[in-house]
Amino acid sequence: MDIRNEIERVIKDKNIDRSKCFECSKIAYSSIIKKIEQVFVLHGGDIHWSNMGGGFNKKLVCKTKDISEDRMWVTKLPNIIPENNQLVYVLFEDSLNFRPKYWIYEMGIPELICIIGEACGLDDFYIVSKKFAWLISECHEDIVSFVGSPLNLSCFEM
Repeated sequence: MDIRNEIERVIKDKNIDRSKCFECSKIAYSSIIKKIEQVFVLHGGDIHWSNMGGGFNKKLVCKTKDISEDRMWVTKLPNIIPENNQLVYVLFEDSLNFRPKYWIYEMGIPELICIIGEACGLDDFYIVSKKFAWLISECHEDIVSFVGSPLNLSCFEM
């Protein structure tokens, strides 16, 4: 359960504005995850297994990208995300007793880019519009899934 400590270290070290990057209330965690799973995951299943191939809601557009050669693909997020000046939900996956545990933050895109660039040990994470219109997921297999719409993927050769 070191992911949260690592995120908090980066926030402090980089003097990230807490009004643009903060942990959601732990009381809201389960309702946010449940809503994400209802909207984006096939049959309302578990978000953890959805990004391992074919687990997203088939009614939504889903494109994938191998980012093994572009670890800092997140720098393209301002071009990909509509209304990129809005806060988004970010779920950072950790583990507790060999089960997924999520740390849920609300943050701006510049703050997210900084955290991903600076934090160690981030494997799986999910970026979700607060209106639940789209989801972007990076998994430990170096695959990013872009689910829902509208997302501008023209910055990638797809």
